[in-house]
Amino acid sequence: MQNHVLRFFTRLTAVLTVICLLLTACGRSATRHEKGDHGYIPVSASPISVKGISAKAYFIYDCAAKVFVAIHGADGLIYPASTTKLLTALYALTLLDPAETVTPGDELSLVGEGSSIAYVKQSHTLTVEMLVQGMMIPSGNDAAYALAAAGGKKLDASLSGVAAVERFMEGMNEYAVSLGLCSSSFTVPDGLAGEEHYSSLEDMAIVAKLAFENELIRTYGGMAKADVVYESGHTNTWVNTNLLLDETGGYYDSRVLSGKTGSLEGWYNVIFLAEEDGERYIVGVFGSSGKEARFADGIRIMDAIEERDRSGNA
Repeated sequence: MQNHVLRFFTRLTAVLTVICLLLTACGRSATRHEKGDHGYIPVSASPISVKGISAKAYFIYDCAAKVFVAIHGADGLIYPASTTKLLTALYALTLLDPAETVTPGDELSLVGEGSSIAYVKQSHTLTVEMLVQGMMIPSGNDAAYALAAAGGKKLDASLSGVAAVERFMEGMNEYAVSLGLCSSSFTVPDGLAGEEHYSSLEDMAIVAKLAFENELIRTYGGMAKADVVYESGHTNTWVNTNLLLDETGGYYDSRVLSGKTGSLEGWYNVIFLAEEDGERYIVGVFGSSGKEARFADGIRIMDAIEERDRSGNA
């Protein structure tokens, strides 16, 4: 009986959290970047028209022209969920060498119930590079906490794992501001958080642009699957949460080169790097109606880019 009551209240808490996130994102406004601001990205005078998608907000960034060729929902806040891990990886790699080894500690107690995991345990030892891989492929929240703790201990070696994560997050928010982010607050390294963990389309475009310029992040974000061996000898198989990369599935899109998903009820997201007709784009999809809807939305956006290119070359 007690277990049934506990499960009921756990589910009720999760539902209330989702409602709060939806109300918060709808009620707050993002600070838009203005020309001359650090991180400012101009919007094309001839935007691409995208129809028939469920996402609350989306953007298309043209990597060559360095402009948004489409952006919808830029005035509101978004809940980034696990797309946060792009920034976590970027900041961690400013503190840690990819070849350094990490043995997780009490920070793993912070991994939330229902998390996507890479199966990283306190008995395991992994390199920093492999923890990045564990975040990008299976979207491991355990890998995110292990990496954050390692980074926090670089800033203060006296800290426990839990305290080091808090120190890391302080530094990550300072790092975000230094990149030009102006409408974001990040409270946890994995993105599984409450209403005080938020961002905007413009801010996440800045993060994605830098992340996909990083070879490690781009490479692992583009792997559909990987068989891995930890430094401690433990073995694992990681499968990417991004179905756009799965050649055996119904949402595979050969135009997609790399990416990162994010999931919370009401906020199903995907950011990806893609190539169409020799040109590269970064697409951000936020708040799709379901886990698979975000991939369908991403494909429709890529089709809209293809249609624009075909019409322009006709």
